[in-house]
Amino acid sequence: MTVSSPTARRAGGARTRRTQIERREETERRLLDAAVELIAQRGLERFTLAEVGESAGYSRAAPAFHFGNKDGLIEALARNLVGGYQQAMDELPAPEPGLEHLLRNAGQYFERAERFAVRYRALFAILAEARHNALLREAASSLTAPSTARIERNLRAGIEAGDIRADIDPKVQAMIILTGMRGLISHWLIDPKVMNLSAIRKNFVETLRCSLAP
Repeated sequence: MTVSSPTARRAGGARTRRTQIERREETERRLLDAAVELIAQRGLERFTLAEVGESAGYSRAAPAFHFGNKDGLIEALARNLVGGYQQAMDELPAPEPGLEHLLRNAGQYFERAERFAVRYRALFAILAEARHNALLREAASSLTAPSTARIERNLRAGIEAGDIRADIDPKVQAMIILTGMRGLISHWLIDPKVMNLSAIRKNFVETLRCSLAP
């Protein structure tokens, strides 16, 4: 009888045994995904670790084992959401100088919020709580700082290209733009049936165009 090597078995498509690290990472990912759903439905206060474990398909004790307590879970979730957002932004095409690129990025902010509404609802719950929680404030800052810096770079590139007014303060304007987008998304998340996000996106982009064009 010929005994195939582990390499041959893998090459033939047979399922290989996952490492302990891979199993742990999958468990934590599923727990965090379950927490996103619960926070999106109820907010940060009205869910328990036991509910997260059951919702993810594990024991009620699994979240405490992996994250220690509820604060540990929320902090891990904040890092996960912020990291996912930053990765998505990094995967966008390299910036091109000019107003149109800035407007396109602004439009994509609203489009992503609508596409990933559940994750955005959880993220905005964390951003709101960051005002009272120092650890969450750090995660929020790690999202806000690069977001404003990205907008500022686009503004400066547009000024150099002659597509954006030269008399604006790029740093201040970047904060105004980000705050405006977050505020509109926040209101939409509160009452999505009343607020038409597509119309809001279109009007925000056009207002931005009028305010920045030379």
